[in-house]
Amino acid sequence: MDPLVLLDQAVAQGKVPRAIATKVRKRMDVVQAAVRRTESASGLRYPPYYIEPSLPCSRTGAEYGQMGALFARVIPTTVTGSVVILVQFSAALVAFGTRGTIEAVAAHEFTHYVDLVRKMSTKDIASDEVVTTLYEASFRDAEHTVAPKLIFSEKALVSLVSRKFKDDLVDAALVKKVGDLWVAKNLPIHWVGPEENTLRVPMAVVAASRFDPAVLAKVAEIQKAHR
Repeated sequence: MDPLVLLDQAVAQGKVPRAIATKVRKRMDVVQAAVRRTESASGLRYPPYYIEPSLPCSRTGAEYGQMGALFARVIPTTVTGSVVILVQFSAALVAFGTRGTIEAVAAHEFTHYVDLVRKMSTKDIASDEVVTTLYEASFRDAEHTVAPKLIFSEKALVSLVSRKFKDDLVDAALVKKVGDLWVAKNLPIHWVGPEENTLRVPMAVVAASRFDPAVLAKVAEIQKAHR
């Protein structure tokens, strides 16, 4: 998939200035390098990812600083009767985040991805989730990750993620830049309600889904080590 297709559409519709899109496009090499570093440190393939042209913001709490901006998210969706897990990076993150922050975010979202594969492949539903004919899995931030040290062999990357994420992303400079150069300029914002933080998929779809065998092997390895 072309990770920039939604951004290009937003430019064509006049929602995002061409200058911002150009900046994001020029910095895609930083995102690609962050993905490669995550893959190298984990020995696993990164899930498909894309650039979200609007800035997702939480109505229920400041999960990523005082703005409540969600700079990146793991987005489970369904395609032709199967679950597909995507990583969403906001254009604001790519445009204004430092290389270190983008690398930390890419690795952190990967821990969400591994945890979601674990939950779906083992049908492990947390106590705060409802067991019905639907598989309901919240993917709130700190509660739904796998510890970086269990996934990444690179100690420097583990340290970077641990330093940048104290439950939430810690980057005051990024929050200020996005506030001044995105929010204050009335660039697009997408308000995320609590219902968007829950995946509701029929159990039959979950059962029919096929996940990356290497990720499943890593999940099994982690679970075996922690029995």
